[in-house]
Amino acid sequence: NILDPIFQQHLDDAREQIRREILKELKIKEGAENLRKAVSDKNHLANVEGVLKASKRKLEKLHWELQELNARAVAREKENGPDDVSPCLWKETTTPATGRIQSLKRQLNIEMKVKQGAENILQMYNNGASKDRKMLSTAQQMLQDSKTKIELIRMQIFKVAQSPGGAEETSELENDNGARISGTLSPLELRVEELRHRLHIEAAVAEGAKNVVKLLGGRRVQDRRALAEAQSRLQESSQKLDLLRLSLECRLNELPHEHPKRDLIKQDLISGSSPSVCLQNSRIQTASAFLKPASLTGKLEVRLMGCQDLLESVPGRSRLASVSFVPGSPSDAKSSLKARTGMSSRHLKSDEPSMEISAVLKLDNKMVGRTNWRPISNQAWDQCFCIELERSRELEIGVYWRDWRELCAVKFLRLEDFLDNERHGMCLYLEPQGMLFAEVTFINPVIERHPKLQRQKRIFPKEKGKDFLRAAQMNINIATWGRLMMSVLPPCSSMSTLSPPLTVSCHPEFVSPSENLAGSSPTTPFPGDLPVIKLNFSEERPQKPPRLYLGTPGQDAAMSPVI
Repeated sequence: NILDPIFQQHLDDAREQIRREILKELKIKEGAENLRKAVSDKNHLANVEGVLKASKRKLEKLHWELQELNARAVAREKENGPDDVSPCLWKETTTPATGRIQSLKRQLNIEMKVKQGAENILQMYNNGASKDRKMLSTAQQMLQDSKTKIELIRMQIFKVAQSPGGAEETSELENDNGARISGTLSPLELRVEELRHRLHIEAAVAEGAKNVVKLLGGRRVQDRRALAEAQSRLQESSQKLDLLRLSLECRLNELPHEHPKRDLIKQDLISGSSPSVCLQNSRIQTASAFLKPASLTGKLEVRLMGCQDLLESVPGRSRLASVSFVPGSPSDAKSSLKARTGMSSRHLKSDEPSMEISAVLKLDNKMVGRTNWRPISNQAWDQCFCIELERSRELEIGVYWRDWRELCAVKFLRLEDFLDNERHGMCLYLEPQGMLFAEVTFINPVIERHPKLQRQKRIFPKEKGKDFLRAAQMNINIATWGRLMMSVLPPCSSMSTLSPPLTVSCHPEFVSPSENLAGSSPTTPFPGDLPVIKLNFSEERPQKPPRLYLGTPGQDAAMSPVI
């Protein structure tokens, strides 16, 4: 976990070691420069030049590693300070949950300042006469990254608040719109909010699929493949709506009678079939903003073991309805049904319910894996899936019966809940009923954006650095100004004029020891025998761009077409 105090201590030790190496390389560089002035022999001079160039390259690498470690460090208050004289302050930080929440709040305040500064930069350049496209693009990317980190930190705060002793620390948290989030939600309330959110989404998807089916079915020349896909999407969304509505009704019965959201939940159950009414409701905006996960990149390993206590009698399902539930040819619906669920003809014709189940994995509503058909048990499948993530947010797991009942349970997992590089053995509660046994491991989680094209690092002489606007002149805080300079200024090889590199495309990635392949760039080892998390720094340099030779006017005229 990035915000773990033990991991932060490892970062401090690694930064101190890099600082010592930088001082050592500076002494080597200074000695090589003095030796170059004194040597007159060409052979010795060439050797000295080689040592000097190697020292400069190593200094640039060490500076880059130190800047990346500084970006990962979390600001912490001093343990012993002159203002810490009140004994009540020590009582507030006795439990680990309260200390963790306070640390997260400090990091959240920093990111909020960075976000405000980036918004000020965008406003200044949008309203100004001269627009610096590079600075404007950097500010826009900084604003997007800051919003992503803010959502991640808020998710961590709510997650820690569920532990004992952490509820009182989240009473004054604010969302993106500035509204205060009073208190903390119980696990039942969180489940209800997620069900409401999913109900609105599936209602909108079902309405869109219904419109597509109506549009394609009214044409003279029908596209059977597109029509079958739309019918399949409509059937799947309708089945999800049935399950989500049933689960929300069960959760409503579990809530106290005096709960303030009982009326809202009843309205959602009534208007769940009309998403146009639901999406116009203002309360959905706050719920969706709270439940929106961050986009992540990396590799996800999922091991599905089995299920138990599934819903055997699914409401609203019958054999006839599963064959011809939408307008159009029954053969198209039946073929799309068989292609999607993999059911054989004997199960379609037989009225006997099957006891075989299968699970389907979807990543951001795209199918990425499927288990075999096995009799229902807690060890039914025991299959592993390795999924490559590309700015993905959620993993959906659907469980199917091998008969006309089809989809009987569903579960949505937020990928940001598995950022600690640990194997999570979980017993997941399915919607509306049942338990799924699974293991999830996130490898190489990356929150930042992907690398972009890199330019040459030295694009202007050092004298132009004096013309940069300072934080007060740009109407931003020092945190935003420092992060902006890290993205704009080129690197140098001196401690007295240390400046961050121009490129923003190389970020440290968290890799497991087994993933550290031979030939990869050397990493800075942490002291001690805890090689759990390593920071990988790439040494790859961008290739030089090809030279473009402009032709002579005569050649241009010869190559131009005759009009």
